[in-house]
Amino acid sequence: MSQRPSFDVSKLSTPDKILGGGALLLFLESLIFPWQRACVDLGALGLGRSCVGRNAWGGDGGFVGVLMGLCAILLVIGLVMTLAGVAMPEGVPVATVMTALTAGVVIFGLIKFLIAVTNHGGYGSWIGLILILAVAYGGYMKMQEGKAMPSSGG
Repeated sequence: MSQRPSFDVSKLSTPDKILGGGALLLFLESLIFPWQRACVDLGALGLGRSCVGRNAWGGDGGFVGVLMGLCAILLVIGLVMTLAGVAMPEGVPVATVMTALTAGVVIFGLIKFLIAVTNHGGYGSWIGLILILAVAYGGYMKMQEGKAMPSSGG
């Protein structure tokens, strides 16, 4: 019987934990909470006021929200694959791919936030901003971790 990969979260560095946790929470938050809210007064019809919320994957700039969400879930999948010890194909620079996904989450997330806030922003966009900043901080810490490693040469 073959050996199954084991998940030992203690193997992850603090920056990886921040990146993974922030990206996973951002992905879930982008699906659940309303990033935009629009209300219509239907009092003339006797229906009162009706409001509808749109998550990050819809509404104004929905395409950018989809890109943010996809980058976030791919970042989480990449961290899980690294944690499980899954070997990447030769020639694939894992650090570069993870950096690009982190940048994608931050850039597309900030664009979506700005679009949402300027067009009837909901409370979900502000929660999303906090999570985007957490991912950015995790990426910054990861970058600093790479610079702090001693060189292998003399």
